[in-house]
Amino acid sequence: MFQTKIASLDWLAVATVLLAACLLWIPFGGRRDADVLVITASDGRSEYALSKDREIEVTSNGHRLLIVISDGAAFVRESDCPDGVCVASGEIHYAGESILCAPAGVTLTVQKGGGDNVDFIAG
Repeated sequence: MFQTKIASLDWLAVATVLLAACLLWIPFGGRRDADVLVITASDGRSEYALSKDREIEVTSNGHRLLIVISDGAAFVRESDCPDGVCVASGEIHYAGESILCAPAGVTLTVQKGGGDNVDFIAG
């Protein structure tokens, strides 16, 4: 039977790798509150922190959308557009994800940045 002993330096190497993994996880995977929801509509662009729950009513190109931010995710709860694809799109919460309502000309996109310092930016 083959038997090995783990030397104290081996334990140190394992601990170092685990510590490095934890330190890398914190800024990249451990927090989602730094993400913002960017809403682009016919009247401009707005940003909202995903860390603050709220409901946002958007009117664009004659259509009304009710957008909800809850528990770090955003989704379209209601829309009066004819196809309702935006409502069926579900939640978005990771940077790069988006929802499009073509009839209203509204795009919702999650982007990195802002965090709790962003409450509302129009432009």
